[in-house]
Amino acid sequence: MGTRPRRIAWPVTIIVVVFLLVVTRVSGEPAPVGRRALREDKVPVPIRVTGDNVVVVSPGLKPGLADDDGVVETTQGGSVGAGKDSSKSDSATQTTSDASSSSETTTDGGSADEIMFRTGIDPKFVQRVAGGSGCVVVTWANDHYRDFARSWVGNLKQIGITNYMVGAMDEDLFEYLNDEKINTWLMGSRGIEKSKVKADFGWGSKNFHKMGRDKIRLIRDFTLIGFDVLISDIDVAWLRDPVPFFRQFPGADMLVSTDQLRSETAMNDDQVNFTKNGIAKNIARPEGLEFHVCHASLNIGMMWFRSTSGSRNLTDTWVKLIEEDDKLWDQNAFNDLVRAGKTCAGRSDPTGSGLYKAWDDQITIGALPASTFANGHVFHVQKTHSRADIQLDPYAVHNTFQYGGTPGKRHRMREANVWRGEDFGARFLLESDDGDEPPLAGFLSYTPKIPAGVDLGLFAARSWPAAKDDTFPSIETINDPLVAAHAALVEYQLKQLRVAVALATKLHRVVIAPPILCGLDRVWYPHFGRFPGSEFDLPFVCPLDHVLAVERSTKMNLLREFTFLSHPELPSAIRTSVAVVDVEGDDDGDSDDGVEFPRDVKQCATGPGTGSDSGNGTETCGWLGVSRDVSIGKRRAVVSSTSRDPESFANAIAQVRSSAVVHFSSVTPFMAGRKGHAGWEPWYEHAKEVVSPDAWCCAKDGHKQFEVE
Repeated sequence: MGTRPRRIAWPVTIIVVVFLLVVTRVSGEPAPVGRRALREDKVPVPIRVTGDNVVVVSPGLKPGLADDDGVVETTQGGSVGAGKDSSKSDSATQTTSDASSSSETTTDGGSADEIMFRTGIDPKFVQRVAGGSGCVVVTWANDHYRDFARSWVGNLKQIGITNYMVGAMDEDLFEYLNDEKINTWLMGSRGIEKSKVKADFGWGSKNFHKMGRDKIRLIRDFTLIGFDVLISDIDVAWLRDPVPFFRQFPGADMLVSTDQLRSETAMNDDQVNFTKNGIAKNIARPEGLEFHVCHASLNIGMMWFRSTSGSRNLTDTWVKLIEEDDKLWDQNAFNDLVRAGKTCAGRSDPTGSGLYKAWDDQITIGALPASTFANGHVFHVQKTHSRADIQLDPYAVHNTFQYGGTPGKRHRMREANVWRGEDFGARFLLESDDGDEPPLAGFLSYTPKIPAGVDLGLFAARSWPAAKDDTFPSIETINDPLVAAHAALVEYQLKQLRVAVALATKLHRVVIAPPILCGLDRVWYPHFGRFPGSEFDLPFVCPLDHVLAVERSTKMNLLREFTFLSHPELPSAIRTSVAVVDVEGDDDGDSDDGVEFPRDVKQCATGPGTGSDSGNGTETCGWLGVSRDVSIGKRRAVVSSTSRDPESFANAIAQVRSSAVVHFSSVTPFMAGRKGHAGWEPWYEHAKEVVSPDAWCCAKDGHKQFEVE
């Protein structure tokens, strides 16, 4: 470019350096960013909104966020954080038909590019994130759910979705998300005290319901901006881009997930013909909506809203309802609105699409297929999407229908290999900041056994489809032989888990829990063996929170999920550093060493990123995959019947202890009452803190507490 630009480079550099020193106050700290600062964009976005939910910002001031008292703060200074350039959009391509001229003004007198909403949304930021896709994918969280936000975003990035936004309910999460270059804005909360906004709200609590109101206001504001929006709870794992599916239903105002426990996407010829020959034929595999929006409660954890007048009117009414009654649950309010009028008596449109007129014929709505937009029971318990007659890759799993609170949700996603919120160093490399504890040497796994004396046929008789919901009555008492058989089955396995923790403590290792075989399903109320409405076989591999007090345990960091060895982020150096230890049984042959898992029981969740199977029906999640992988060399050792005391045991496996994963063929010879149990008492005391049994629920007279000696 010649010499002239070079002569002015040094003065420019000096000016920049001086400026940086000033804004960092020479101390190296970053310049303070306004507490309510948001991203900005030079491109104005068209909006058609009026009303008290709109804030007109004075010229020269950056958009702000309403405090709990409704007073809007504004900040001067630059906006922060990462955004998505509209020229780089790689999501869906259809744009909304409701967008109009950017010169439009509101009745409050402000131009469109000066408007923002009391939920903190900056329309210009939304446009920047949406790019050419015409839509955004939105969730929100507080700092307690930081790892959930990391996992939620990680799954979206894995499937190529970048037009996402995460609303931060507190400043700590906002700062973290910005540091991680995650599209975010400071959403805050209108009802939750600032001192409590970062805590775990707890399902059903007062703050939980206040958080729900923040969510509904957020939905309302997004429908006003002029883009289609996918609203997602933070505990949803997205496994496949759902927008192409949504776009197959251009007549819908909204599509919503369901708590339905069975698939009803092919109930009649109209549905079948639609999925084969109608609009839905344009997607890779024929998929349709559920038969009826009223066959189960709609779940607001996954909601697709098109930018239509119907969506705007319903969400506005929804907000008014929940603000008038602080005891009204947001999800119940939504279902009440949808069902108003003749919705539940109505029929789908003539094409068989599954779309219904609802809310007194003011909106068009459909229920997303339960098999692929799955709730926690359909995905984790029934594994409906991988059933032989369905065989569809899931779009998402919403981790509901579980019994372990926040830790239970996290563990469910780990078991399915769809959790991407890990602290890599602590989870995989066993790094620790605790200098008082000896470093952990690796992982310990084992092949589980089940008791020989339990008749699995008792449970199989209550399997679907042989047993319908009305074939058997609800179980009367926890003293029923069926409940006793289920307890014996579970307790035998939990005893082995305690044994494994004791052995791992001696070896300074972390236990990879095995799959747990359950005879009966777990429900919040009396039932006949399966969750009413579900369709799956008994016995089944159940989530760990069905049998273990996951939420109450303070030592869950000393357990890993049974699919751990197929986690997509696990370093191959760990997965391929394996030793197998053969544990010999007692010489007398009288002891119960248990029997193998039934081979016809499916263990792995299939689908994108879930550990899946080999493509020929051979399951490859967790230890199953490692054991069947002939490319992984496995070192060998033997623990004889005379070398089970702690010291002899340690010596017997000394030659393989450098392996990252040491797998035992069995741990039953170390169980209480066996010869190998002697001498292990100190380690068993520690194991009790890790393996805390929960209860089965329920017979008509209550629950059955699992007991493990």
